[in-house]
Amino acid sequence: MTPPLTKTPVTLLIDDQGAGLYLESGELLGRMPEAEPGPERRAAWASALREWVAAGTEVQLILAHAGLLLQCQDAPFLNAAEARDVAVRVFAAETGTANLRSAAALDADALADGGHVLWLAAHPKEEMTDWLGAIQGAACAPAFAIPFQRALLQGLDSLWDLPQDRIVLAVDQGREAHLCIFHGRSLSLLRSFKLPEAEAEAEELVFEEVSRLLQFFKQKNRQMAFKAIHILGLADLSGPFQARIQGALRLEATLLDAEVWPVLQEGLRKERGRKDGLNLLPLEIQEAGRRKVFQSLVWVASAILAVLFLGASSVLFTQELLLAGEVARAEKLLADREAHTAEEGRTVQARLPLLRVKLAEQRQGQAVAAMARLGSAIFEAPAGIQLEKVELLEAPGATGAHSFKVTGLAFTERSFSVGPLAQYLIAVSRLPGVTLEPVSELSISDRVVAGADKGLDQMAITRFTLKGVAK
Repeated sequence: MTPPLTKTPVTLLIDDQGAGLYLESGELLGRMPEAEPGPERRAAWASALREWVAAGTEVQLILAHAGLLLQCQDAPFLNAAEARDVAVRVFAAETGTANLRSAAALDADALADGGHVLWLAAHPKEEMTDWLGAIQGAACAPAFAIPFQRALLQGLDSLWDLPQDRIVLAVDQGREAHLCIFHGRSLSLLRSFKLPEAEAEAEELVFEEVSRLLQFFKQKNRQMAFKAIHILGLADLSGPFQARIQGALRLEATLLDAEVWPVLQEGLRKERGRKDGLNLLPLEIQEAGRRKVFQSLVWVASAILAVLFLGASSVLFTQELLLAGEVARAEKLLADREAHTAEEGRTVQARLPLLRVKLAEQRQGQAVAAMARLGSAIFEAPAGIQLEKVELLEAPGATGAHSFKVTGLAFTERSFSVGPLAQYLIAVSRLPGVTLEPVSELSISDRVVAGADKGLDQMAITRFTLKGVAK
């Protein structure tokens, strides 16, 4: 049974030996068939891709063959457009042709003049057109195209803390060896060669290439010193080889990893994560990818907004139902309260005359009692007081209040005639709620009775008028 086609992103590694298609795990899906450049290569590679991967799969490119042009220069800060323009001008001046696909990336580097290192890369448009045509002909999506050395540098910096000046030997799955000298973020020198299968021959070739490269490099860079050579892609090194490297070149052979593929994948992931990464794909494809990502984000945002809208609608509908129930209950309570209020109003209307009668009776009783108390105080005059006239009236505007006016006589008896009057005034004023006005009408006169034998009946008589208010 034919195995199912993969849908995970795949990587096309292109070097001088050809091109191989790899999974992210490093598993080789297959080698691309040899074909003449142009329509023949596009058709052959598209057919192979359709056999190995499903439509819509992302295809990443790692370029490590001789057709790739690569430079590193110290530079000041440049924006992305300026960096691309520098790449186009530099390679057009060096090669004398503008038929190149150029790209650039700027890295901050304290060791560089200007504080930055500018990576410049270019590739013939014809070959890039063939590769992209094959990928698109297989209904796949070209995702990223990066030089091998750039992916190697990014992966090394992410996985290990290595010296600023370092020699790195990276051997890929096809035994293609890449000998690189890095100075900070800059690639100072590069040498690629094919390793033989025999271990002894491979070690001998590595020693010769490292020795030759160091001799060439130190002629122009005597101030740089290397303590080790960092090796990727080799599982083991023989003791004689390590001793020879140590003795002749004064370098310690350090094995970083037996596989170079994880380092390349990490570097590729890191470079794709940059906004201005070194990408040799045409700008129109990059923009199409960005638009696709933007469209995906828009669709995701639209879906989220739709879900939120439905959720909000559901919440509002639920709240509307709850509020409708509350309104119905409030209206029922209001109707019940209005009915109860109306019943109470009818009861009050029915009982109001009776209440009025009771209140009138209560006020009348209170007035009679108040008048009785006032009358008792006024008419219970002490000895020596003779009342001639008493006026008792209800005071206007004050419930239960009465005004009174008393006219009478006070006799001397055995004392002054005003004595009984004073006692009378004190007795009346002690009644609660009684307020007496000052006595303003008072007259004193003698009294004579006819008959010489009887003489004076009273020495003097006082006539008085008393006014006041009782509440």
